[in-house]
Amino acid sequence: MKTPKTVPQAGIINRPPDHAYVTAYTLNATDPAGARDALERLRTLLASELRSNLDETSPASPKEQPSAETGELGFVDGYDRYHLTVTFGLGSGAFDKLGASPDERPQDLVAIPWAQLSDSPTQTAENGDVVLQVCSDSVYVAEHVLRRVDEELGNVLVAVWTLAGHQRHTSRAGRPSREEGRALIGFKDGTSNLNPRREPADARLVFVDPARVGDYPPARPVEQPGQPSPYGGPAAPQFPPDLRTPPAREPAWTKDGTYMVVRGSLFDARAWDARPLGDQERTVGRWKVSGQPLDHPDDPHAPMAEPDLLGDATGAITPLNAHVRKTNPRGPGDQDRRIFRRGYPLLGATGAGGLQRGLLFVCFGRTITTQFEFITRAWTTNPNFPQPGTGPDPLRAIDQVLCGGYFFVPPATNGRQPWSFALPPAA
Repeated sequence: MKTPKTVPQAGIINRPPDHAYVTAYTLNATDPAGARDALERLRTLLASELRSNLDETSPASPKEQPSAETGELGFVDGYDRYHLTVTFGLGSGAFDKLGASPDERPQDLVAIPWAQLSDSPTQTAENGDVVLQVCSDSVYVAEHVLRRVDEELGNVLVAVWTLAGHQRHTSRAGRPSREEGRALIGFKDGTSNLNPRREPADARLVFVDPARVGDYPPARPVEQPGQPSPYGGPAAPQFPPDLRTPPAREPAWTKDGTYMVVRGSLFDARAWDARPLGDQERTVGRWKVSGQPLDHPDDPHAPMAEPDLLGDATGAITPLNAHVRKTNPRGPGDQDRRIFRRGYPLLGATGAGGLQRGLLFVCFGRTITTQFEFITRAWTTNPNFPQPGTGPDPLRAIDQVLCGGYFFVPPATNGRQPWSFALPPAA
């Protein structure tokens, strides 16, 4: 039997639209057949949204019944979708409900382990069975997708959390610039991000290839007591003893799929804005105006440079706990642990406290264990990296986690039908 050609789902490497809504759902089904039926109904619904098809409603529609179409997009098919994408993913619980055999499940997928990540969600700790990332340049178009899911599938897909994000600021009109987009803390963001759309080597780190699982880095670097640190310091880092082992295999149907991590958080903007400029720059490890690393001139007109962190092993220029060092230390083999970040600043109003600010963090990778989870546990929150006693990333100390989850985003089986997400074979 010929294996169908697969492609990554839309919404991963396309141009990021202005607005993003990420919603996790519980899949209410009493048996695998019911779970698969619910997802097929979702597929049909998404096909309508992604083809600008509305439910038939006219002046002749029955007045004693609710209107078939909610109406915020009007009642005429073919409306402008404003670059709408809908990315579909499954949490580990969904594979139980779908009746997938252990061998046919994404091998690196678990429910998000909040305690191990040193996070305590304030909204909900529930991971969710299904996730939808809905992105569009129109809030109305994105809202319509989620509203239609609630209206037509609300009995089988029950929302457990929703996060809303809005694109980073850039001085250029049109699409956000990788070189200029700024986070709400005021610093350039994404300057060293992967580029899987244009770089095959980067795509290799983002999408699953069952034939290449042997390329994964180990669960933990091999520690050699008494040997010089690979990061150039006087003492080697110490890593948590319970880092998860990466998968030794992946099922064939997962090719061109990817693992997705979502983490929503708020930060105290008032306290951050009150900190001295130099303190902010040492916390991040970059100059605020130019975005250049601290070991390069603060020149907004120069091409973006790479920090020489190994040449500054004592932290004399870039502090040992600076964000750039704790998230991407650029040591031997570290390049294979990078993730593709596709987050959005998070903004929301409150009743009494003014505007809430934070981050809708979304990332994709070929694993969770060797990428996001390793970065978080072995580097970012590890007080003994890159040297014993360094302390965690100070940016983690100023944010308050809301919710999030781990998901697997299946491949699409037809590049012209973005709703054609694959599902695991039935047992």
